[in-house]
Amino acid sequence: MGPPGPPALRALLGLAWALLGSVNAQRDCTGCPEVSGGLIAGLVMGDLLLTLFIALAVYFLAGKIHHQRESARGEVKKSPNAEMESPYQELQGQRLDIYSDLKKSGANY
Repeated sequence: MGPPGPPALRALLGLAWALLGSVNAQRDCTGCPEVSGGLIAGLVMGDLLLTLFIALAVYFLAGKIHHQRESARGEVKKSPNAEMESPYQELQGQRLDIYSDLKKSGANY
């Protein structure tokens, strides 16, 4: 008796078994160069240093661009001592005549 399941599942399992068998056959490589632990460590360290260098370069260049933009804006800005017109309306004190119309109409709330 064969494995239970639909025929498509059996075909996929057979294909997977064939692929895994070919992977095992490729491990027997007599002419392949060997990679030492030192070479792997060197590649990892080099990658980390290159990544750090790129990150620092981007950080310093972004800071330099930001500084240049701030200095360009500083030339256009007015001095902080210059008086600016207030966007708020000045208070005019107590005005009771505003509410006099309400008292005359006799509305009780």
